[in-house]
Amino acid sequence: MKWGRLILTGSIFALVSSCAANVDRTKETRLSDYSEKEIKQKLVPEVTSRKEVLLTFGTPINSVNYNNAKRWEYYSKIVDRRIYFLIPLINDREQSLTVDFSDKGIITAYHYDEK
Repeated sequence: MKWGRLILTGSIFALVSSCAANVDRTKETRLSDYSEKEIKQKLVPEVTSRKEVLLTFGTPINSVNYNNAKRWEYYSKIVDRRIYFLIPLINDREQSLTVDFSDKGIITAYHYDEK
């Protein structure tokens, strides 16, 4: 009877301790809230304005005076590594987005990349 409880307690301890996670979201931005499909829907060349991009993704990372910049850059990185039952799972997500604007503040082109 004592051995059964000891084995059960040891099994529960091993099960709980085998599930560990390390998630680093220090470089996460609002870009990570969107999938590639959603970004394509929100960014329409010759239609979407600078204001709409700013409201959707926030302030770009590349320029102090972003209102006068012709190109905005966004970057987001999440490091997500977990261990479940001694099986490592790596769910890292790194995204970059570059948006080019015309003189009138309308998107002329954009490039999205996800790793």
